[in-house]
Amino acid sequence: MRMRLLVVTILALLAAPVLAQDASRYAGDWQVTTGEGTGMCRINLATTSSTSGLWATSLGCLGPLAMVNGWRTEGGNVHLLGYDGRPVATFSPNGRALDGRFADGAPALLAPLSGQNVASNQPAPAQNCIRHPASGYCADAADIAVPTAFPLWVRGLHPLVIRQQPTMASAKLGETTANQCFMIDSCQATQEGYRCHIAPGQNGLPTGYVLKHFTQPEGIFIGFQNFC
Repeated sequence: MRMRLLVVTILALLAAPVLAQDASRYAGDWQVTTGEGTGMCRINLATTSSTSGLWATSLGCLGPLAMVNGWRTEGGNVHLLGYDGRPVATFSPNGRALDGRFADGAPALLAPLSGQNVASNQPAPAQNCIRHPASGYCADAADIAVPTAFPLWVRGLHPLVIRQQPTMASAKLGETTANQCFMIDSCQATQEGYRCHIAPGQNGLPTGYVLKHFTQPEGIFIGFQNFC
């Protein structure tokens, strides 16, 4: 019995530095963006222990995020916990932010406000899929899908060339930037892939067409997420 207790204690001590390292990596303030209204929502992840993992607090949040009371890391993911200790949402680093989903599958994004490390945990795998340009991993099906309901606010994930017409031969009008939000009002299939039309008056961008998916030597990537 004493030997078993000693083994458990040693394993716990070995795991503690890893847990502490993960906690310090993600600790601090985060700006929340979702596909639906969450208010002017921020989340603070602390390194002090609570009844369910580590302490977390929300400020100005609506919906499930208003009930966030704790957090923990597991398998490279960050879990936000409610008052009952159950996950409210789960996130993973994509190179620029923490990409995640609520328990009901709705998308969410945590942008670091305290200089947190959001580098991907692993190198991009050699998979035959449409990928997220920041992480190199397979993108979520909800973001791979071509939008069919308009108007729709989207978030660019990579610089996208804006063309006057839905063809590569058309004149270049400008370029979006990574993490820039803009509204699209239509999408159509072309010989070069699906192109979506930027609605007039969007963050100073010219009205024109951008690719939903783009190709690089490493594979095919999504140009924007279907929410902002």
